Amino acid sequence: MGTPFRSAREVARTREAQGLWLDHAIVREDDLEWLQPIERLTLWNVRLPDGFLAKLPNLWWLDLRGGALADIRIAFGASGLKYLAVNQVRRLSDFSAITSFTQLRSLSLYGLSKVVRLPSLEGLFNLERVEVGQMKSLISLAPILDTPNLKELLLIRKVSVSGVDIHRITHHPSLQRFDWVAEDVPNRVWM
Repeated sequence: MGTPFRSAREVARTREAQGLWLDHAIVREDDLEWLQPIERLTLWNVRLPDGFLAKLPNLWWLDLRGGALADIRIAFGASGLKYLAVNQVRRLSDFSAITSFTQLRSLSLYGLSKVVRLPSLEGLFNLERVEVGQMKSLISLAPILDTPNLKELLLIRKVSVSGVDIHRITHHPSLQRFDWVAEDVPNRVWM
């Protein structure tokens, strides 16, 4: 039997000023009033009404963790996002909504085993930092490397990298820092 979902108010933990962590919770429309000032939000397997995050005017930092979402539409309309992390969401395979976050500056994707392809990030002109980790099914980093102003790329653990990806990394016009935390990747692959 899974962890029971409780009300958002019951499980809410303040992390720092204007930051909140919700774990296995159900957010309802009437939670909107007390959540309005939130700027940074971590949602660990949280159920939300459609379009709820778009109603949080100060939200600029979002961390989605766990659960079984198939896509990231949960964040659709949160147009002020500058930071987005998506970590170990079991069924997640569709990232098409990511192209709508035009203010995004930093993106972190980790442990998303069902993600095979990402949409091109060429329209995310503010995106400067991307972390990709433990994504064995991802067939190419090309959509990330389409980002015109990418300055930092960090790979963590197992990530598929093609010869074309390597060429694009070494010739990317704005990339200043590249690193690979390759603790479980054979030397012949990451070197």
